Amino acid sequence: MSTLLFTLPTQAANGSTPPQHVLSTHEAGARDKEIWAIVPATALSWQRIELPAGLQRQSQRLQTALQSLLEEPLLDEADAVHMALQPNWQAGQSAWVAVCNKAWLQGHLAQLQAGGHTVHRIVPEWTPSMGDAADISAWIGGTPADAQLWVHDAQGTWHLPLQAGLQHWADQLNKMASTGIDKLALNVAVLADPAVADLALKALSTLQAQTHSAVSERLQSWRIQVTPAISRYRQAADTQWDLAQFEFAANGSARWRQAAQRIWQNLLRHPEWRPVRWCAGLLVASQLVGLNMAAWQLNAQVASQKELQKNILKQSFPNVVVVDAPLQMAKELSLLQSASGTLTSRDLEHALQATGAALPAGQSITGIDYTAQGQVETKLQGLQLSGAQAPAFAQALRAQKLDAQANGAQWRITPLKEAP
Repeated sequence: MSTLLFTLPTQAANGSTPPQHVLSTHEAGARDKEIWAIVPATALSWQRIELPAGLQRQSQRLQTALQSLLEEPLLDEADAVHMALQPNWQAGQSAWVAVCNKAWLQGHLAQLQAGGHTVHRIVPEWTPSMGDAADISAWIGGTPADAQLWVHDAQGTWHLPLQAGLQHWADQLNKMASTGIDKLALNVAVLADPAVADLALKALSTLQAQTHSAVSERLQSWRIQVTPAISRYRQAADTQWDLAQFEFAANGSARWRQAAQRIWQNLLRHPEWRPVRWCAGLLVASQLVGLNMAAWQLNAQVASQKELQKNILKQSFPNVVVVDAPLQMAKELSLLQSASGTLTSRDLEHALQATGAALPAGQSITGIDYTAQGQVETKLQGLQLSGAQAPAFAQALRAQKLDAQANGAQWRITPLKEAP
């Protein structure tokens, strides 16, 4: 099942106006099999609070602390509203809290659940800036007959009908000018829905006319940016905000998985991570090139060694047809040694001479069993070596290219190159 993104109606859930599907997974940037719900801006209010130092992230304690901090600012009872803290909040610092009607949210989520859509993340349609306190963000939405203005500035976050909002905003800007005009931001982009684009242009002109000359001059750098609803929903999906907290939160493992997948999606898609993606790609490519170069050099060295062995065999034994140079060289050398009467590590005489030289004083051998076919080995019976004598005996034989292995009173001696 593909992931869906829904916008929740502002009216209470009654079955007549179900949540509207607006975006698919890949357009929104969500992971597969995830469903997000967009909470309209008109259904939310925003509160700025100072979090107490030492506040823990345990869900029940955190919810109790929020209810205590917002008891006076909220008009409704704490149990009647749902509160959600901003992402990456820190104890002892200020933070934004989104507030909406709990019954309204529960009703729409239950309606989606009944339709087979379990919501994993709840995203606000519009959020205040979490950057510099002097940042200004504004959005004009709604319809020409019912245009609304949302503003976040140094005084806080508020929402009013457009005309009343313009007057309130002009008063705030004039007060700001009296304390320092340099604090007023330049080049602010005021978002506007296409339906109220013309009205937004007139509203900006009205705002310039209602403010002092110094303020109006700085407002000349402001502009209206027409943003379709789909783009706003995509921007909302890209934020880290998630209102699915406390009783609306998914289980712990699901939330960890969702958070990890959002980070992964951000890393893969967001423009600010493009340099990291390029660096990672170049690093992987350089590693692949390096590995291929190392493999090529190793193969060249192996081929060179094999060719050298073939040349040595041909020069030493011209009549031999080369098939396996190392094996054939060892065989030809053994034949030469046998023909010349030179003892080798495969001969019984060599094993006995080396054993006699390595045996400690007072030791005697009661039996010898020599096998010349296949794996050459000499078995010695009757040796009674102490704990210190046995390693010295084996080491002395190893110097003579013989391997000695003890099994009780029996010692098995083989040529070192053929040791098992």
